[in-house]
This record gives sequence, C-alpha cells and structure tokens, in this order.
Amino acid sequence: MTGAFFPYLMVALWLVLAMAIVYLFARLQRLESKRDSLTSLYLDQQQQQISALQRDVARLQSKLEHQATGDAGLSPYNQAIEMIRQGLTASEVASRCGISRSEAELIVSLYRNSPTS
Repeated sequence: MTGAFFPYLMVALWLVLAMAIVYLFARLQRLESKRDSLTSLYLDQQQQQISALQRDVARLQSKLEHQATGDAGLSPYNQAIEMIRQGLTASEVASRCGISRSEAELIVSLYRNSPTS
C-alpha cells in the first residue's frame, strides 16, 4: 500500500511546489511594481528639486550680473549722494534712504559742493 501511496504524495508535493513558485513569482512582480513606482516618485522629487535649484541659481546669477553692471541706484548711499547734490538736508536724506543722520552728514560734508556733480 505504501508503494501506491508514493506517487500521490509526489504529485501533491509537486503541486505544493508549483503553487509556491507561482506565489513567489506573483509576489516578486508586486515588489518590482512597487519598486518601480517608488523609483519614479523619487526621480520626480529629484527633478523638482533640481528645477528649483536651477531657478535659484538663475535668479542669483541674474542678481549678481545686475550688481556687476554697476547699478548704483540700489545703494542707499548712492541715492543719498544724489539727494545731497540736489540740495536736500541731511535729516531728509537720512529718513528717505534709511541711513543714520551721522552718515547723511558725512555724505553732506563729502559731496555737497563736490566738483564731480
């Protein structure tokens, strides 16, 4: 009787083995799918960060080029010099340019009657 039972046992073991292989294959497919979606998400986030950094670099580069061209209009001291040359008082210049009154008075003493005006 044990001889007749052995083939059935082998078939059952082969079926269990086949089911395990099918299960593991399906599990592997799901894991690969998750990996692919996570990789895609990660790459999208990296691309967004790269784009943001590129915008920041471009903005900073533009700002640097703007400053390198000698745009003196941005400096409160250059604005103060022009106002002093136009005849404004030190207190007016200090309040309009956001500098201290002593700085404005120094600019007055240096640039009020400057021959380069």
